[in-house]
Parts: sequence; structure tokens; C-alpha cells
Amino acid sequence: MKVIRVSALQAELPYVGGEYRWGRGEILSIALSTVIVVETDAGLAGYGECCPIGSNYLAAYPEGIVPALARVAPAVVGLDPREVHSVERAMDRALKGHPYVKAAIDAACWDILGKACSLPVYTLLGGKLTDGAPVYRVVTQKPVREVLADIQGFRERGYRQFQIKVGADYQRDIDTILAVADMLEPGENAYADANTGWTVNEAVKVCHAVRDTSMMIKQPCPTYEECLHVRQRSQLPSKLDECVTDIKVAERIVQDQAAEVVCLKLSNLGGLTKARRVRDYFVDHGISVVAEDTWGGEISSAAVAHFAASTPQDLLYNTTDLHNYVDGSTGTPAPRAEGGRLYASDMPGLGVEPNYDALSRVLVAYT
Repeated sequence: MKVIRVSALQAELPYVGGEYRWGRGEILSIALSTVIVVETDAGLAGYGECCPIGSNYLAAYPEGIVPALARVAPAVVGLDPREVHSVERAMDRALKGHPYVKAAIDAACWDILGKACSLPVYTLLGGKLTDGAPVYRVVTQKPVREVLADIQGFRERGYRQFQIKVGADYQRDIDTILAVADMLEPGENAYADANTGWTVNEAVKVCHAVRDTSMMIKQPCPTYEECLHVRQRSQLPSKLDECVTDIKVAERIVQDQAAEVVCLKLSNLGGLTKARRVRDYFVDHGISVVAEDTWGGEISSAAVAHFAASTPQDLLYNTTDLHNYVDGSTGTPAPRAEGGRLYASDMPGLGVEPNYDALSRVLVAYT
């Protein structure tokens, strides 16, 4: 089996809440997601999706997905997509960095591998170790009363874990964290996500002011070194996200005891192949992981669902149902999300096909 064509389509994904606010001044209303289609000479096709948003993820890739695809896609044509490690190495040789476009191609290859074997991707990743991954819901930056109202609304929809976006004004963030901690019910969990928005000084002040809440602090500062500085001066549990980019960072986190939880974004790591490697390293060292991605529709959610399902339940902190954040669509059917849990499809591959009615014409294609 050989890859004969790699093509890209796009879809606009409006945020269901109007404006998604996070970090220090980041605002999202509509995201542009890219769907990658990998076709083979055996008649099988696989699908992946990448949708990086905000300066945290796009700063290093201002030219976007398509120019990177021009270097990576030709390196994949002619390869056997079932040999995912060969594809991984070919992409890395063709272009350094740019994990987002690589992640979408990688997911498409896993999709083909699953279809060729008549197995769901979670089985190929090691088996279903979690049947129904707990899902968190993001509460964006808003006045405190609106944050509390959003939590109540999500609670009524079955969510029990809440990611509270902070990072724009550390003094206001303190009030938000204290109010959220006070309203949590038994069995619920919330954590404060600064998305790199605080300075070291601000982060230390926040951690000191909310120390009695035991609320986890997520990626307070831009760099790993800054986050470690804050970690060493706080008694609160720590979660790292944007700085978790490869196995070398994972090794540092373990060695420095820098976090209790790490967020593994498929697009930030370069795809399922690399993410599984990093995930298994953390699991071997007893560190809990979050299975997620930067943004996206049903195809992104499907990959995340399989990644979460193949993670040991006791070390899967939570996951996310990305397709429920957007009004647009990239694929069908969506992975099942109900009762605050996300379920991977039992169909061969990722279990999702592109929604061509919602996707634009083919942007580029390589044969």
C-alpha cells in the first residue's frame, strides 16, 4: 500500500460562546481548521485535522499550514501509511518543527492503519484502558459572577471538571479562583489556566493568595524555567501545557518534579505517534496526563478520543470534547460525548469521515 495523494481542505469553526478569551489578551471568535486527506493506491483514505489558535501556538508558524505542507506532503507520497514510524521520520527529515501539519498527516496514517486492520485506533495504540474519558469544560475569562453562572450551566449538562481561564489581570484572577473554589461541589474539580499570561512575580503572588484552595495552577508563565521557578515557591499542584513539546521536555519535567499533571496536545507534539511516546514516558513515571489538542472539530475530537481511551484510567486526568465548542463541522459522526465523558468510536480507524459539505474546496494537493 502506498500514499498517492495528500490534500488539504479548510473549515471555519465559530466558537459557540461568541468570544473565547484566555491568557493575556487572546480572543477567538472563529478558528480556521485544516483537514488533511491521505489517499492510497489500495482505495483506503485517512483523515486528520489541525487547528492551532492564539499566539502561544501560532507564533512560531506565522506562515500557516499550507507552506509547511508543501515540504512535508511530498515526502509522504510513495510511503506505506501503515508504517507510521517511517512516515514520522520522513516528515521530520523533510522539515524541522511544524508539528501541526505533521500531526494531521500522522492521524490520517493511523486512520488508514486501523481501516486496513479492521481495528479502532485505540486498539493499535495499546488497547482500551479507559472506557469513557472524563471531560473538562473551559470557562473563559469573564467577570466572576458570569464565571460562576457558566460553571452552573456546564454542571447541569453533566460536566464535573472545569478549566478556569485566567492570566489577563492577576488581581482579578485571585478573586475568580477564590470564588470558584468556594462553589465546587463534592466530586467536582477545577483548575486555573493562565495560558502563559502571568509574569513570575504575578504567578507567585497568585499562588500565595489562593494557597488555601488547593486549586491546581496550569502553565502560569511562558517558559518551562519560569514555571519551575513558580512551582518551587508554591504548595499548590502544578500542571504544564504549552511548554510540553517533546520527549526531552518530558524528561526534564520528571527529573525536576515540575508537575503533577501534564497536558499532551496532539498538534503541539506532532501527532499520535510522538504523543504516545511522551504519554507512555509520563505514565511510567506516575504522572497524570490530559489527552487533548489545541482546537478543532469532529476529526480532531476523534483522534483525542482514541488517545484518551488508550491511556490508563488511573493516570488519565481528563480530556476534551473539542467539537462541542464550535458551531462549524469538519467530520461525521462526532465521537460520543455525554454525561461528562468522551467515548472513542469502535469502528475501524478513527471512526469519522470528512463533512465535505462544510469544507471548502481543496486548497492544495500533492501526488
